[in-house]
Amino acid sequence: MPGIGVIINPYSRSHKRDPSKADRFGFIVGDKGSCHITKTLKDVEELAVEFKKRNIEILGISGGDGTIHKTLTSFINIYNNNPLPKIALLRGGTMNNLANTLNIKGSSEKILSNIILKYHEDIPFKETEIDIMRINNDYGFLFGAGLVSRFIEMYNRRKNGDPTPWYAFKLLIKSVFSAVFLTRLSLMLCERFDAKITVDGKIAPFKNFMMLFAGTSDNFGFHFKPLYRALSKGGQFQLVGISTTPRRLLLTFPSAFFRRPSKSDDYFDVLCEKAVIEFAEPQNYIIDGDIPEKTTRVELSIAQRLKFIVS
Repeated sequence: MPGIGVIINPYSRSHKRDPSKADRFGFIVGDKGSCHITKTLKDVEELAVEFKKRNIEILGISGGDGTIHKTLTSFINIYNNNPLPKIALLRGGTMNNLANTLNIKGSSEKILSNIILKYHEDIPFKETEIDIMRINNDYGFLFGAGLVSRFIEMYNRRKNGDPTPWYAFKLLIKSVFSAVFLTRLSLMLCERFDAKITVDGKIAPFKNFMMLFAGTSDNFGFHFKPLYRALSKGGQFQLVGISTTPRRLLLTFPSAFFRRPSKSDDYFDVLCEKAVIEFAEPQNYIIDGDIPEKTTRVELSIAQRLKFIVS
């Protein structure tokens, strides 16, 4: 059997808190595969070459959304036009939005043990498929600019210790109150920017934005799912542009929470196959929580459809 290959990010939240977790992974996998700790992107690329040669059947990823994005970018580049293995998300990061979208729950060890048991006994997996986007030269499931990227930047700059979900929640509450009273924090987060957006060859109606976000995954954390159509149609992603004020943005939160379209005229909301965003000035943006270098141009398109093991 080609077996299972597991990639472990030692810098992810769960592995930093419990370094012995990697040893337990190795014990669980046994002779059905191999576990590898990757400290650099070069390590990931070398493993992608090895896994391709071995024709592994399942790629396990232990880490959060950023780890998944970086790992899959390396594997897609190495595999070129060849299909990737089935992907098993083992959670373990600070942000696990993609795993939450796929309703993958439980401890990393429990998820991996279940996969090994079914693999050993040749029990069919429950699987699903999701498109991954190409975002400039990277690959991921969520894109954001403006308020989204500024919030993540602020979250990553935590002074006392690593960022945690609880810290993110407190930061969100602080931002909400700031929007209500229009304090300096909300004005900074909601600073507007100009951009020309071309969607499937057509120019978008807005030119000035508070934020942009797009994706093939609907979960932004805290049960907010503003990309309520992200999973509705294969081969397309949902793109949302918002041009409003901090207070008026708050009025749209219930729609995002209950997965409903916003009735605000300040929203630009489409399903598309390709979008080109041209910023008037260099802007930060995020890919699954990771922040690349500032740019004046971002191209979004559907890259390929990936298979995920969900139970």
